[in-house]
Amino acid sequence: MDVIQIGNITFPVAQPAVALALFGSWLYARLIISKAFSEQVSSAAFLFIAVWKLSILLFQFDLVVKAPLSLLYFNGGTNGFILGIAAALAYMWMKKMSAYKAALVWAVMVVIYPLAFALLSGSWTYWDGIQAAGSMLFFFVAKEGVERALILLLFWQLLFLSADGQAFGAEAIVYTVVTAYIIIWRKKT
Repeated sequence: MDVIQIGNITFPVAQPAVALALFGSWLYARLIISKAFSEQVSSAAFLFIAVWKLSILLFQFDLVVKAPLSLLYFNGGTNGFILGIAAALAYMWMKKMSAYKAALVWAVMVVIYPLAFALLSGSWTYWDGIQAAGSMLFFFVAKEGVERALILLLFWQLLFLSADGQAFGAEAIVYTVVTAYIIIWRKKT
């Protein structure tokens, strides 16, 4: 497991990588889409982080009772991550956010997360650069059809995850579920 240590505090690399991806997607929404939409994105991001971090209460309640500071250091793991994603998607659906704009913001997140993870963990390779460059092609293909672009982006990410032996890991599942959700949501709106 890749971790970052700052002083006496150690935490998984995934946490700041997710935070950077969320910030990048918020910044994209703010600068490119609109201020109002970026506020909805930040609310969904806050909800995701809150549910992910506090879900440890559901999955490891005894640990939190014995060591309350574990709320600062730990999160709900994969189950909490999935719960956080579900909460954020439900929020976006209830707020009737534009599925097209949500797809663009999701694509920014998908571009930034693997890049941030590789840089923060010190495992950067040229393949990470190729992955990021290929992912950015989404924004050119999206002009032809966002569903097609999302599917291509998903398969591009799955290709690199499968090369790392993580084709059926949590990251791949999240990419697949969120992409399918946005496509189905877009078809209904």
